[in-house]
Amino acid sequence: MELKVGFVCDRGLNPRRPVNQDRYLALPERGLFAVFDGVGGQKAGEVASQTAAETVEEALANTSAASPAELVRRAIQFANRDIFEMAESDPAFKTMATTVALVHIEKDRATIAHVGDSRVYRLEDGRLHRETIDHTDLNDDLRAGLITDEQASGQAGRNVINRALGVEAGVDVEVKTIKIRDGARFLVCSDGIYRHLDDERLARVLAEFEDPQAAANELKRLVHAEGAEDNLTAVIVQAGRARRGQPVSVEPDGLKQRGEESMSAGAAGRFSGPARSRERAGRIQVEFGRDGPNETYGEQGRRGEWGSDRGRGYSGPSASGGGRSFTRTVMLALLVLLLVAGAFYAGLRASEFARSATYEAGPPGELARALDSAREAFIKGDYAVARSQLNAIVERDPQNAEANYWLGRVQLGQREYAGAAQRFEQAAKLKPAMSDAYAQAAAAYEAAGERAKAVQMLQRYGEERRREPGALQQ
Repeated sequence: MELKVGFVCDRGLNPRRPVNQDRYLALPERGLFAVFDGVGGQKAGEVASQTAAETVEEALANTSAASPAELVRRAIQFANRDIFEMAESDPAFKTMATTVALVHIEKDRATIAHVGDSRVYRLEDGRLHRETIDHTDLNDDLRAGLITDEQASGQAGRNVINRALGVEAGVDVEVKTIKIRDGARFLVCSDGIYRHLDDERLARVLAEFEDPQAAANELKRLVHAEGAEDNLTAVIVQAGRARRGQPVSVEPDGLKQRGEESMSAGAAGRFSGPARSRERAGRIQVEFGRDGPNETYGEQGRRGEWGSDRGRGYSGPSASGGGRSFTRTVMLALLVLLLVAGAFYAGLRASEFARSATYEAGPPGELARALDSAREAFIKGDYAVARSQLNAIVERDPQNAEANYWLGRVQLGQREYAGAAQRFEQAAKLKPAMSDAYAQAAAAYEAAGERAKAVQMLQRYGEERRREPGALQQ
């Protein structure tokens, strides 16, 4: 479908921030759109964001047989490597890093990736979906169910970014692929936009202006009217025919993202962050009063003091308390891996079962090859093909644990949460050592709103992991 883009990249009105450290990519001919929010003293943040933009653009220019999600993930990891190596080689750049939020559109598929607190929103059929969750300690605990909204209200100091490009030699990138319809509109933005405009105001602007550039200009006007304390960057992408109207609702996709292929894992580094989103009564609210725009500085980390240019502080990696139970440790490990439906990490581990398994039914290797084909179709986002192949395997071999597991993954991706949970439990029953099946069952039950069953599955996950060689014992 045709892609049309509008954008704004502005240093804001704060005299203490004379340099614009944001960068962006807006390449409709290639379906590539991204925002990079640099961090670092002097011009280091500007160098980090520019390096990331150039590396990502170059990496995605090369054709490959890999899936778009894998291409995007690699491109961002290459950018992380380039920034890290530059910082290691030149003391002037030792504090630099950058966030990234990216959308890559190919036909009716949009691959969304992010590291840090730059965001991606999607307006479709009058509904605004926040497609990314800020990488902060507080959000991690919230979506893992370790704390409630009420408990979070007293923990503003923990609202810190725990991922950015350039902090360490490696970075974990959160990636997902979704199917979009004609008329979908994306907003990719730095925190200089949303720290002044809540989700409902963003939704109104995106819905009321048919021309993406007019919408981008309006966002700049509104942010300037609110003081524009930070650099502000927004890229608005129109996929297909624009539909002017009023937003119907703001969907709670922030801390409650579900379905679709995703990849995410641990964290490195800490930065003080802007306003944190919360879901209440089916609507997203952004609460600036509690932990909003600030000039907080963190402790000194591996590369020294961060945030002298924009109120983000680096506080170094955190350590888990020794008194926590094994189950709590497991839940912490699952913060971003498992309770976001379709977590990809567990699927990668389960793929080891798929490659190494032997089957009694049919000629040697026949079902293994069929299972590999179905798994690849799932990873590419072709759920219909994957489901057809997996149904055929299960019909032929009902006791095939791996086929049941991957069929559950497909159902989870298609938001059939109850059916997915049953498939995962069946897989775990057939092969108890497949601990990831319990983890995915927990994700499915959590998505279905059955918290008690989700907790039960996490406990089963912990029990199976303790049985593994070298596992941590309580």
